[in-house]
Amino acid sequence: MKPAEPAASDLWLAPLSEARPLPAAPLMLAFSVGMAAMLPLFLFFATERFSTVARLLAWLGLGGALLPALWLLTRHGARACTVVATGMWAAMFYHLAVFHEDRLILRWGEARISEAAVDMAMLLAALATPAIYLGWHLAGTLNLARVLPHPRLDVSALPLRLVGTGIVILSLLADVLWMRNELTVYQPAVSVISVLTPSDLGFAMVLLPTLRPGRAERGGRLLFWGLFAAGAVVALMRGVLTPMMKPLLLYVLGNLVVLRRPRLWPVVMALLAVLLLQPVKGEFRARVWDRQVEMTLTDRALLFVDLTAKHWLGSDIGPSIDKEQSVKIAAARTGAALQLANAIELTPQAIPYQGGATYRYLRYALIPRVFFPEKPIAQYADVWAAILYGYTTKSGTAHVMVGLSQVAEAYINFGVVGGLLMLVGLGILLRTMDEIFAHPQAGTGALALHLYFAQSVAVTLEGSLAQFWGGVLQQYLVYGVALALLGSLARSKRPL
Repeated sequence: MKPAEPAASDLWLAPLSEARPLPAAPLMLAFSVGMAAMLPLFLFFATERFSTVARLLAWLGLGGALLPALWLLTRHGARACTVVATGMWAAMFYHLAVFHEDRLILRWGEARISEAAVDMAMLLAALATPAIYLGWHLAGTLNLARVLPHPRLDVSALPLRLVGTGIVILSLLADVLWMRNELTVYQPAVSVISVLTPSDLGFAMVLLPTLRPGRAERGGRLLFWGLFAAGAVVALMRGVLTPMMKPLLLYVLGNLVVLRRPRLWPVVMALLAVLLLQPVKGEFRARVWDRQVEMTLTDRALLFVDLTAKHWLGSDIGPSIDKEQSVKIAAARTGAALQLANAIELTPQAIPYQGGATYRYLRYALIPRVFFPEKPIAQYADVWAAILYGYTTKSGTAHVMVGLSQVAEAYINFGVVGGLLMLVGLGILLRTMDEIFAHPQAGTGALALHLYFAQSVAVTLEGSLAQFWGGVLQQYLVYGVALALLGSLARSKRPL
C-alpha cells in the first residue's frame, strides 16, 4: 500500500498563497494622515542636536522606511520582502532617534560632531532603505529567480512545533549551563552549540502553525508565549535584553508576511521593556559579571527585577533618580544617528576611506579555522571601528561589543555614493534569500527559515556586514537540509 497523503488539516501547503492584502485606499489615507501629523513633532520636538534640515530628512526617511511594509500590506500579489524588516530597523535606530539623541559619548568625552556631518548622516540614513529596496526590485526585474533553488520544505504542524520547542528548550538549557559554569566557554565550541541550537528559528517554527487562518490554535499560541516567558526569565538572569526582543519581532514579521496584518502591540511591549530595564542593565552587570560573587540563577533574575523596581519606584535609602535621564539612557539603545554622524565627521578627514577593507573576513568565511588559525574574527570590523572611532579601547572590546552599523560601514569604505551602491547590493542579496525561502509555493519549513532570516537581518544591521553574512551560506544550508529531513521523516512515519 502507498503511504497515506498528509491530512489537509495537518499540512499547510503554500501559506503565502493564502495571503490577502488589506484595502489599499483607507490604509494609504491613514498612512498619509499619520505622516502629516508627525511632521510638526519632528520639527518642534526633536532634540536641539538636529537642525531643521536634519529633522525634515528624518521625517522623510521615516516615510521611506515604512513604505515597503505598506506595499506588502496593500499590494495584491506582493512578494514577501525582507526590506520590510530592515526598514523597521532604520525607522527605530535612525529616523526616530532625533527625538532622544542629543550627544554621543566616546571614551575621552563627548564627540565633537559638526552640524554638516549630522545633516549628511540623516541624508544617508533617509536614502538607505530606498537604496536597499531599489536593489531588491532590481534583482526581481533581472529575474534572478530563474537561477535560484526554490525548496518547499513542507513540514506538518506537529513535528514543526515539537522540534521548534525542543530547539528553544535546548538553547535556554545551554544558557543556564553556561551561567552555572557547567558548559565549556571555549569559543569554537560555543559557536558550534549556538549554531546547533538556534532559538530564534525554534520560535519561528512554533509560531508558524498558529498563523494558519481558520484554525483554533490556542494551545500553540500559549506554547509560543510560554517559551517567550521562559526566555525572558533566562535573559534577565544573563543581564541581556535582545533575546526578549527577538520573539516579538518574529511575531510582528510573521503576521505581516503570512497574514498581511500589522501588529503594533509587540512593538509597544518591546519599547516598554527597553525603557524599564535598560537603565539598570549596567548596574546588574557590574554586580554579577564584574565581581566574583556566588548567586543562584533565581537570585540573578530577582536582582534584576529588584534593581528595576528601586530605580523607577525609588527607595528610602537610595539617592533620587533623574527619570528624564533614565529615559534617555534607555532610548540610547535604539539610537544610531549620531554614531553615523561621527563616522562621517572623522572620515575621510582623520580616517581614510577603507575601500572595502572592513569586509576582509568574507574572503575567508568558508575556510575552517582549523586550516587557517590566523583567520580574522567575524567581528573584525566592529572591533576595529570601536577602537578607531573612539568608543572603547582594545581591552574594552573583550567585555563590550560596539557594533559598526552596515550603513556606517558602507560609508567609511566607499563614501556617500559608493556606500549607497553598496546598499543596493545588499538589497540584491536580500532578494536572493527571499526568492529561495519565501517564494509563493514555499512550505512551512522554508517560511520558518525566511522569518528567521528576516529577523536576523534586522537585528544584525547594527553590526558589520561580515558578522552576519559570513555565516549565511553554511548555516542556512545546514538548517535547510535539517528541515527537509524533518519533513521527509514525518511523512514516512504516517500509517500505511
